[in-house]
Amino acid sequence: MDYDFTFVVSGVDVDDQAAVASLEERCDALLARAGGVDLLSITGSGASAFEAALNAVSSARAAVPQLRVCRLDRDLVGVHEIAERTGRTRQNVSQWIAGARKGQGDPFPAAEGTVGRSQAWLWSEVNQWLAAHGLDDGAAYPTRAEMAEIDVALANAVTLHFTVADTPGFDAGRDRVVQELESKHLSRFMKYLAGLDLTTGERGAHVLLVADAGEPAHGVMECVSSFAHDVILVTATDQFTATVLSTRAPLRPTPVITVPQESTVGDWLRLVQENPQAAFAPEGSEAVEKEVPTIRRRLAIAA
Repeated sequence: MDYDFTFVVSGVDVDDQAAVASLEERCDALLARAGGVDLLSITGSGASAFEAALNAVSSARAAVPQLRVCRLDRDLVGVHEIAERTGRTRQNVSQWIAGARKGQGDPFPAAEGTVGRSQAWLWSEVNQWLAAHGLDDGAAYPTRAEMAEIDVALANAVTLHFTVADTPGFDAGRDRVVQELESKHLSRFMKYLAGLDLTTGERGAHVLLVADAGEPAHGVMECVSSFAHDVILVTATDQFTATVLSTRAPLRPTPVITVPQESTVGDWLRLVQENPQAAFAPEGSEAVEKEVPTIRRRLAIAA
């Protein structure tokens, strides 16, 4: 289902023409400024408003990495704004509010608060009330409870940094992995990341190494070993998989399994699954000469 969102953002503004163009072209999103606040209007898809919001935020940040999504804009409206959006007179709107012309059904929503001497309402709640009378704008918005949940998620948001091994020819497979993550697993995955430590880089972003299941395992292993911290390997074999990999020395003696030169990422992950307590090293003297550290699994999820 599609939901419409307006987020308060920072990091870019309407004067950044490259950011404005990228958001419009890649996300069909509009960056604007109102009342001294930068706002991003964007549509997100998902099974729930929460999932759709995370998908929308992920798409926007993929288009403009420096964009920071702070919170939802509540879109408060007064009598004048409601009249403009419905094409009715202020008198009509005042009658709805007073209950004089609401007809059958639920009463008009309670006001969110007062601005000066005028009352203000959440447009999402007004729009839902209008839908029963065929006067809504046709868009779906998060409920009050969903707004609170989304704001909490944004306040505790994790930042992702996607990277790949230096192995050409697997871009299409990697793109499919990212698309599956964003379209099916993002909400659960973000909650999973919130409990992780030691997987962030210098800028505080969780490092995700995206791999096609068919690409050479050795190149991916060397890429994992190039980081001084743990890395999350995401791929899709028969199912989507995220595996936290560590090159830190184990605290106790650990069996080391060599991964054959011809192995794919899928082959390696099967070995990891069969030997969860083992460490892994690329086969061959070249790897030894490079002093590539062994790699251990810390955690894994599959969906």
